[in-house]
Amino acid sequence: MLARNAVVLPGPARGIAGAFVVVAACGALGCGAEPAGEALETPGDTSPYHILLTNDDGIESPGIQDLAAALREVGEVTVVAPCGERSGSSMSILLGQEVRLRTFPEGHCVDATPAGAVLFAADALAPESGFDLVVSGINRGANVGEVSHMSGTVGGAMMGAYLGMPAVAASLGNPSGGFGYAARTVARFAAELRRRGVEAGVVYSINFPVGTAEDASGIAARAMGGQYIKVEYEEVTGDGAEEASADEGVRLFRPRFERPDPYPAGSDSEAYGEGFITITPLRFDWTDRPTVDALEGWDLEALLEDGEDGR
Repeated sequence: MLARNAVVLPGPARGIAGAFVVVAACGALGCGAEPAGEALETPGDTSPYHILLTNDDGIESPGIQDLAAALREVGEVTVVAPCGERSGSSMSILLGQEVRLRTFPEGHCVDATPAGAVLFAADALAPESGFDLVVSGINRGANVGEVSHMSGTVGGAMMGAYLGMPAVAASLGNPSGGFGYAARTVARFAAELRRRGVEAGVVYSINFPVGTAEDASGIAARAMGGQYIKVEYEEVTGDGAEEASADEGVRLFRPRFERPDPYPAGSDSEAYGEGFITITPLRFDWTDRPTVDALEGWDLEALLEDGEDGR
């Protein structure tokens, strides 16, 4: 079990893409299997490379442990994850309460969301030079399409982007074959990011559709696309023979996942459905800049004028 060392983090924020490129199936990222522990190619820069690793499935998830082992071939890894599952938490953080950080053999955990874990770790556990990369995952289940906005896995990585670091979110749709090959592929991708010195503030969301490298169709860089979350409901009704229940007339809602039909052309959902590992670059800034320009053409001051009733 886990050790019981703990410190309280009382910080001020406690609790707070069209065309595509297809890469050969086992090209630059080398998605095939190799012996565990085989060193990855490193850049000429031999200075320490600090990686912050989180997830939304909890500190004891095999996905984060396999990924931590693979990333240690790329740099120094600090694991800070939620103590339990926080799926669907997006980029939310907890407000108005202290958050306790516990130290375990697997790393550190906090009773917080993935985004919160990254926020606290960047403030309290970062080396003097700061973290160079944030990685979130490997999640059980895919995060393709617009469901990414709700994903705790993507939310943890997006907090890294918000704090000015490049970030990776990794998800595996079918973990029946284990997380090993996905972890090794993510580690190669991280090594490539290190070598290239990529721009900070971008989240690379990587989704693996199948449990083994041999079953993947290849790797495709695609734009986000596809709505997956549907809602169904039913009303609670009596049988007519009994006294009405206090719940009668209440609607019971059940959010569920349903694949879009058809997939948006050229989207990550389409490529994922065809068996491709997908890479989708995301940004924290959601601003629709053409609409900002369009709004400048409105008579916005008129919105402040009093009506006939003086309000």
